[in-house]
Amino acid sequence: MSVYLREFFVETEAEELVSFLAGKTWPFHGAATMAEATVREQIARGRYHSDEEKKTFWAMDEQEQRVGLVRVFDLGDPTPMFDLRIAESHRGRGIGLQALRKLVEFVFTTYEDKLRLEGHTRVDNLAMRKVFHKAGFVKEAVHRQSWPSEDGAIYDSIGYAILREDWLNNKTTPICWDDFPY
Repeated sequence: MSVYLREFFVETEAEELVSFLAGKTWPFHGAATMAEATVREQIARGRYHSDEEKKTFWAMDEQEQRVGLVRVFDLGDPTPMFDLRIAESHRGRGIGLQALRKLVEFVFTTYEDKLRLEGHTRVDNLAMRKVFHKAGFVKEAVHRQSWPSEDGAIYDSIGYAILREDWLNNKTTPICWDDFPY
């Protein structure tokens, strides 16, 4: 299955976004489920779009079906971040990897000032951790007990990033973890 990204248009697709996000289970996000009112409030507050700071894209399949959502934010910074969600019925098919690769290409070809792209996931989200690795991202951080969940548990989060230079040169620059003994 081939996937491409298509920009979300808040003026005409707000209800599609509400339908995509609300009432579904997003097990590795802070809010595993969202009510329709919550999504509408987020849309009204500009969470999914602003001309300068954030953009949202649908991950679309060959049949023009929305199979995922990618939100990139902090576009005013040298290191933007992103959120990636794949519809439950489409998980495990490589869509996340394709969508992330498309997002990396978009960020680095559209914004010449972006040095890197960063993302975080819960320590137990092994599927996303594999996607980061396969997309050329490097594990840079472990944030202990930093990811609260709806059920009250607190998980570690893992930070990953890809450098523009690495993406341009199709390489991965490893991190020197042992530069000091402390």
